Amino acid sequence: MTLNRLQSGIGALTVEAVCSPAVGDVSLGALYELTDGTSSIVERLRGLAAGPPGSPTPVLRADREEFEQLVVDLHQSRDLRRVLVYATSESGRELDWGGTLITRTFGGARLELPLDLGVHRGPVALLSVYVIDGEFVLRAETEKIAGAVRDVARAYGYERITWADDRTPVV
Repeated sequence: MTLNRLQSGIGALTVEAVCSPAVGDVSLGALYELTDGTSSIVERLRGLAAGPPGSPTPVLRADREEFEQLVVDLHQSRDLRRVLVYATSESGRELDWGGTLITRTFGGARLELPLDLGVHRGPVALLSVYVIDGEFVLRAETEKIAGAVRDVARAYGYERITWADDRTPVV
């Protein structure tokens, strides 16, 4: 799915993991890279609720209303190169994946991605977002990754992130 220039620059792009409690302790996060080369993660349950950290106007933030969600500030879309949305179990346990990843634009466009991925221990790469010529290109990934968030970063080319351990970036 490609968002046109208007959809890519107004309001916010919201990504929400709508999963029942039966799935388990789903934590939604994102790897991101800015045009200046800055790269890190945003994940609410890790205490990394905004990216870049300490910014008065973050490009990306993690939140929770009824479900885990990520919000991309499209007013700053020129600063963003790419985002990869992932989900994992906060406790590291095996999850029986189900539900829907819902992506919404400010104008009401909506993309739904089924999360019926079966049983898996470890993170799942769900959705990639690339900024190409000022437009957002969204791509469903739904790839199960063996290991931890650091392994997702390696699999998708986020090499600039420095890690304290397999789940914690150095910010």
